[in-house]
Amino acid sequence: MKQKKRVAIFTDSFDQINGVSNTFNQLVTYCNREKYSLDVHTYAGKRSSLETVGSVRIFRHKPLVAIPYYSDMSWDLGTPRFGLARQAARESYDLIHVASPGSMGLNGLWVAHRSKIPLIGSYHTAIPEYVRPRIEIFAGRMGLPVEFGARAESALWRYMQWFYNRCERVLVPSHSTRMALERRFRARLTIFSRGVDVDRFHPRFRKQRGRFTALYVGRVSVEKNLDLLIRLFRHRTDLDLVIVGDGPYHHELRRHLPHASLPGFLVGEDLSRAYASADVFLFPSKTDTFGNVVLEAMSSGVPAIVTDQMGPKEIIRHGHTGFVAASEWEFRQCFDALSIVQRSEERWEEEPGNTRSRRVGIRSSMNSFDSTRRLSL
Repeated sequence: MKQKKRVAIFTDSFDQINGVSNTFNQLVTYCNREKYSLDVHTYAGKRSSLETVGSVRIFRHKPLVAIPYYSDMSWDLGTPRFGLARQAARESYDLIHVASPGSMGLNGLWVAHRSKIPLIGSYHTAIPEYVRPRIEIFAGRMGLPVEFGARAESALWRYMQWFYNRCERVLVPSHSTRMALERRFRARLTIFSRGVDVDRFHPRFRKQRGRFTALYVGRVSVEKNLDLLIRLFRHRTDLDLVIVGDGPYHHELRRHLPHASLPGFLVGEDLSRAYASADVFLFPSKTDTFGNVVLEAMSSGVPAIVTDQMGPKEIIRHGHTGFVAASEWEFRQCFDALSIVQRSEERWEEEPGNTRSRRVGIRSSMNSFDSTRRLSL
C-alpha cells in the first residue's frame, strides 16, 4: 500500500473569522475524513497548544514578540523560529504549504528551504491593494503626502514577489486572480477554488421579515468599498440594511447609516438565519480574490449583486443567480430593480424561502434593469 504524504500548512490565519480561516478549517475536516496526515502550524492566543483532530494535528504557537498590524492579526518578530525547523526535521514532511506571506508563512518558507522540502504557496488576499487606501487615509489625517499609499503598495508587491517566487507552485482562488498575478509572479499558478456547506447555508433557515432586507457579510473595512453602501442607503428608510461582521470601519458605517443593523460577527444558526432571511446580498468589494460570502448567500437562496472586479464576478451567473455590475450606477440600478420586483406580489406568491420565487424575481429584475440601461444610452 502506497504511503500517504506528510503535509504541513503554515498559516497566519486559522482561528479568525474570515474566508482564509474558513478554507483551511474545511481542509482540516476533509483531511480528517479521508485520513490524510496533515499538520497545521498557526499562532496561538495566550499560550502554545496542540490539538488533535483524527489524522490532523493543529500546532498553535505563541508569538515571541507580537506586533499587531490588524484587529486580529499580528507579526511575530521572533521569526524565524528554530524550533519549527527542528520539528520539521523530526516529522519528515514531504510537502510544506505556506498559506500566507505573514510571519508564520515566512517560517514555513524558511523551514522548507533549510530542510530542502518541496514548497507550495497559496494566495488569498490582495494585501498591497488593501494597505494602500489605509495608508492614504492615515497620511491625509496626518497632513502627509497621499503618495505614501502608492509607495507602500509598491513595496509590498516587491515583498510578495520575493515570497511567492520561492514556491514551486502558487494556488489562487479564481481565474481573475491568476490573470492579475501572471505578470507579477514567476511561480506556476493553479486554481484552488472554494466551496461551502450547503446544509449549513440553506433557505430553510429563512425567518420572515416585515420589510425588504439587504445584507452584507464580511470584514467591515475601507478596502471592501463599503462607501458604496453608504451612498446607496444613506437616505433610504423604506427597507432594512443588515451589515454582519466587524472591523475598523464599523464606527464610520454607524455614523453614516444610523438606521442600519450592525450586529457584529455572527456564527452558527444565527449566521445561517441572517443569510436566508435576506432578500438580496450586496458585495461591493473590488479587491476580493474569491468571495466565500457570495457563495454562502447563494447557497442560502439569496441573489447577490457584485462588482465586475476580481473573483466574485466568477461566482455569479448574471441575470440568473444575481447581477454583476460594471459601475456604481449599474450596482444601484440592479439593486433598485431587484427590490422593486421582489417587493411586488409576485415575490410572495409562493412559500417564503422558496428559491424558485427568487429566480423569477431575478429574471424580472434583469428585464427591468436592461430596459433602464437601454433608456439611459
